[in-house]
Amino acid sequence: MSPHFRLSRRSRLGLAIAVALFVTAEITLGVLLQISPGHLFAPFAFGAILLACLFCALWMEPSRPYLLTQAALLCTVCADYFLVWRDPQIKLPAMIFFLMVQLLYAARLWDSEDRPSHRRWHIPTRLLLSAAVFAVTLAVLRQNTDALALVSMLYYASLILNILLAFLQFRKQALLALGLVLFLCCDTLIGLDMLDSYLTVPSDSLIHAITHPGFNLAWAFYLPSQVLIAISLLPIHWKHASRP
Repeated sequence: MSPHFRLSRRSRLGLAIAVALFVTAEITLGVLLQISPGHLFAPFAFGAILLACLFCALWMEPSRPYLLTQAALLCTVCADYFLVWRDPQIKLPAMIFFLMVQLLYAARLWDSEDRPSHRRWHIPTRLLLSAAVFAVTLAVLRQNTDALALVSMLYYASLILNILLAFLQFRKQALLALGLVLFLCCDTLIGLDMLDSYLTVPSDSLIHAITHPGFNLAWAFYLPSQVLIAISLLPIHWKHASRP
């Protein structure tokens, strides 16, 4: 009996309860990471990302979309191990894992695209965009260019392209598309905050005000993005689930 067959026999009520409990737990962790003392941020934040990965594992099935999504969530956990759990942060391996995350979502979007005319330009477009981003990063940062900046910009460009591709398949990929948009909002904030490492950002500038709002705005976007991605395949299971 395949995992998908077992899942198809679950009631819609049971599926709804499981999702409600998961979302409630993530909301609780999201509030706690915002209001808790600094030394408790890492356990709550990392725990929330680990929970998203484990929740997706509950719906295991031998399909490419599931395997690609689960692998991406696992890479997200690895990335946050270096950014959230480790003190001090180790940013380069974290960004390499995040780049892998976006490549895995790209593979999911390519696999789910059933229009040959759209599918054939996925890879050439990604290669051209990556080359352009690489060149622009070198041109802008010049002697300040390092591996972290290059990997981060390649990751960011891949995320933007994934959002475009997800919206082109919105009827099938609505939750993934919205999750990636929130992912982008989070990473845009983090990217703006990291500008200090490469360029001078005045303390009275709009960028500084956006990146220092008095609470962790990045995680206010990031955690919901992972929740949406973790449940992004469940509409398929909902259709297959038997009624009580």
